[in-house]
Amino acid sequence: MNKRTRRLAFGIAAFLLAAAALFARLSGEGGARHEADTAAGTAPAEGTADVAGTSAGDTQGKAGADVPIIRKATAHAETVGLYDKFELNVELEADYDNPYDPAQIDLSMELTSPGGKKWRVNGFYDGTAFAWKARFSPDEAGKWSYRLRAAGRGGEAMGPEGTFTAVPSDHRGWIGLSRDNPRFLEYRDGTSFYGVGVAYPWNITEDNLDKIAANGGNLVTYWNGNYDQAGGGGGASQLESVRFGIGKIDPLKAKRIDDLLEAFEKRGLHMNFVIWPHDSLADQLAGWPAAWRQNAYSTLGAARDFYASDEMWAYQERLYRYIIARWGYSRALGIWDLICEINGTDGWAFGDPEAANAWVEKAHRYFKEHDPYGHPTMGSMAGNRQDVWDFGYKTLDLADRENYYDLGYEAYAADIGERWNRYAKPLMIGETGNVSDVRKYHDAIWVSLASGLASTPIWWEFGQVNDDMFAQMKHLADFVADLDFREPRDPVHGATDGAGGVQAWAMRGETTSYGWMSVRTGTVGKKTVSLPDWPAGPYTVSWVDPWTGAPLGDLAGDAAGGKLKLTAPATERPDLAFTIRRGNG
Repeated sequence: MNKRTRRLAFGIAAFLLAAAALFARLSGEGGARHEADTAAGTAPAEGTADVAGTSAGDTQGKAGADVPIIRKATAHAETVGLYDKFELNVELEADYDNPYDPAQIDLSMELTSPGGKKWRVNGFYDGTAFAWKARFSPDEAGKWSYRLRAAGRGGEAMGPEGTFTAVPSDHRGWIGLSRDNPRFLEYRDGTSFYGVGVAYPWNITEDNLDKIAANGGNLVTYWNGNYDQAGGGGGASQLESVRFGIGKIDPLKAKRIDDLLEAFEKRGLHMNFVIWPHDSLADQLAGWPAAWRQNAYSTLGAARDFYASDEMWAYQERLYRYIIARWGYSRALGIWDLICEINGTDGWAFGDPEAANAWVEKAHRYFKEHDPYGHPTMGSMAGNRQDVWDFGYKTLDLADRENYYDLGYEAYAADIGERWNRYAKPLMIGETGNVSDVRKYHDAIWVSLASGLASTPIWWEFGQVNDDMFAQMKHLADFVADLDFREPRDPVHGATDGAGGVQAWAMRGETTSYGWMSVRTGTVGKKTVSLPDWPAGPYTVSWVDPWTGAPLGDLAGDAAGGKLKLTAPATERPDLAFTIRRGNG
């Protein structure tokens, strides 16, 4: 089989073998002392560093209790690029029944950057490799130092110390809220990020990731759900599955996410990781898909109790800690999407919406307090016209409102404009579409850009995006590549009278503005519309055919009386894109 068509991850037989072995260990060992958990066949590559030793003076524990011992830590590399993975395999001896319970065994790593900044990350147990690991991604070039710590039933021990060197790379780091323009996102290195996205919640293949990347995509939604049969079937369960039990991580799902993030990194893609799809928290809600009984939390109670149950929250804290420890380092981890369509869950419909909102705030706060990399949070209601979630928009880092109620471009613009006036943060449309319609897709992505959305509307889903739609994605991606979204801008809208009138939406900036001009019927060529609230002076308007990406030339314009008059060049298109810069030429 050609490598290009090979599914991600290992073969399903290897996965099931590893899973069966793990299940046997966790079920049969009780409270036995685990010695030097390591991955079979994972000898360090050439150039890696081994660090060993724990002195008696570095341990402290209760009388008569065994203190954890960190026998050895093996670094996979002594030198890593900025925002690449630095990983340690840790040989750990300790007493525990469940390696996923930090109350029984807690591994962490403290780091110091070349500039003296202190970091702390948690370690984790890898159930497919049968190994303890710690992962980190450096954001500063130079020599880093680190030390491991293990805490268990008998006390805690400080483990090996070591160093590694971070060298410059072409990577720009994790995405987060822009420090210069909080309406948009940026990379860790300060360069701006505009999302060009598609929902691909399951059955991801390398060939299709290549297609997304080749067409300028950079943001892909993936679910912690039950439908992913690709990659050897490792994604077909939730991270806490019924098969492995509450408080334990399904090793097949975890390995699937490892492989996906690695594949995303190779292609410059970022994952919008949906931790709780609505169906994972639905059981009795009519008209909605239900997968609660495949969720390990179903062993603790009813789906309607998920948001309010203290017992379920205690297990969630352990799950979120694990997620951050294992995947937070990755520059391909884009967004923590805490809940997708909260009103499609039993806890909202039959429980208490106020308790559900309180849970959202609590989960958001957990990630803000424990994720050292600062990935933004997001969540949503369903996409009906009445599904407006003021609490979620105010609470989470990104204000995401889905749209399945009206795919007309004026509806997108109206929604974005209303939210822009109420929430001073990046605005998202995390799901929309669910149709293969080139015109609707084209209009949706361009009007959303020109209205102030921080990403293209995320089209549901990959199978609905045909080749012509991907071509339109590429033209918009090329257009935004030349824009700096760190520049603060304000949305403006101009329109002429009449049913077939011309409209223009623009994001007005101090130095560079951009926008989209469209006509309801006919062609936009030679049509004129005025943009209001525009500072007086000369401007250069650069026109682009959004259907082909072809430049159509520059035209001079002057703003007077608070208006900038735009006259489109000759074209047979129904719409055109443009940028506006101060001055002539």
